[in-house]
Amino acid sequence: MRSIELSVESRAVGESPRRLRRAGAIPGVLYGAGTANVCVKVDAHEFSKSGLSGHGAHLIKLKSVEAALDQGLALIQDIQGHPVSGAPIHVDFLRVDANTPVTAAVAISFTGKAKGVVGEGGILQPVRREIEVRALPGNLPEHIDIDVTELGIHDSVHIADVALPEGVEAIYQDNFTIVSVLPPTKEAAEGAPTAETTEAAAAAPAAGAATPAAS
Repeated sequence: MRSIELSVESRAVGESPRRLRRAGAIPGVLYGAGTANVCVKVDAHEFSKSGLSGHGAHLIKLKSVEAALDQGLALIQDIQGHPVSGAPIHVDFLRVDANTPVTAAVAISFTGKAKGVVGEGGILQPVRREIEVRALPGNLPEHIDIDVTELGIHDSVHIADVALPEGVEAIYQDNFTIVSVLPPTKEAAEGAPTAETTEAAAAAPAAGAATPAAS
């Protein structure tokens, strides 16, 4: 996984989060790896451009003028969003050690077109958008590709079926479903033309056409 650089500064514990946000910053906290919690702030515009608010794990390389923060590695543990706009208003950063395995949620990317959808009119139904894995921070994949091309109606991919990169282990107890192909909906099936309805439509006079008078 490539690391994403992010500038970070420490902030005073009593500093008003609302005032920080008005000034274009997002308050947060950095913790983990056996170190004390540190209240931090990041530039809201930089954070938005970084793509860190998306799904999945992202390894962050911290940049700071403060030696205690500079060059540190972190993962996003939680993002609190605004209840109306959804914009990030607080971020929890988990400090990690490059030589110690971590558990993180990694985004799933579905590739291909399921034959049950293309040829049979089924519906691709993702059940999970992320899966939890364990690996060294540098080995965490940015996303996991799952090819759905061979899935027919009622076929599924389960977590045990997923091939993971070397050094990456899926964390699960039950062999849960990740994606499946459902049969066409009842409405779609009822709306599909049959041979009988097609022949009947062909034999019926066109709308507005005059009916021949009896001789």
